[in-house]
Amino acid sequence: MAFCVYAQNLYIGSFYVTTPEEETLYGDGGDKWTTRRTYICDLFCFEQPDVLGLQSYTDTQLSFLKTRMTGYNAAEDILYNRALELDTCGIVSDMPEGSTCSWARLRKEGKTFYVFNICFSTEVSVAYSSATRLRTAIEEINTEGLPCFITGNLGVDSAKTAYSRITGKYNDCYSKASVKSAEYGTRNNFDLANNHGNERYDFVFASRNIVVNSYGQLQSTYFAKESNGSYKRRHFSTHFPVMAKVKLP
Repeated sequence: MAFCVYAQNLYIGSFYVTTPEEETLYGDGGDKWTTRRTYICDLFCFEQPDVLGLQSYTDTQLSFLKTRMTGYNAAEDILYNRALELDTCGIVSDMPEGSTCSWARLRKEGKTFYVFNICFSTEVSVAYSSATRLRTAIEEINTEGLPCFITGNLGVDSAKTAYSRITGKYNDCYSKASVKSAEYGTRNNFDLANNHGNERYDFVFASRNIVVNSYGQLQSTYFAKESNGSYKRRHFSTHFPVMAKVKLP
């Protein structure tokens, strides 16, 4: 029987939480934050990523995640395992309207790296401008040229110029992974019936010197009790979490 073993020292991912306001736009009304929040925390506590970038959340949602996931600290909206050390963190200024970017400088087992977590506007031109600002910000902050990751929601899919603006300097872990489990696009809109095509909006990018061993979407679901006493299978969010297992240089 064949099996794969890879040297891995960092497990990093991105999760689009989905705000209560967005919940009203999709699904049948049964995918409320108060229903899915504990399942989300249990999923990631089981997966135990080293770093998880969060997007599209309210302060209340972020507070709950930080409180429930006791094995993690938070640098802005970047959750990191308590075994890691935080050097510093911040928010990228002058991002185009509708886009955000936070960052953290972290250490694991003596290796230092940066994480930039993004949530870009869905307007194509603004997403491109945001990608341009992101590249400039990384140069301003990561002056030592340390290994660097970009996690988050690009606002547009990988066919748009915002994607190529980033991949001009950073690898898409989806494309570079030796092992991959990602059959569909990253957006599901709380819809269990369709496969939603292959458009990818959520990403983990890595600097060129980082070895990407594996990449996957967490397509788990949970069963929620309905008002009539029955149980229905549901998604954790309107987007699948995307995760990468990598080796730092």
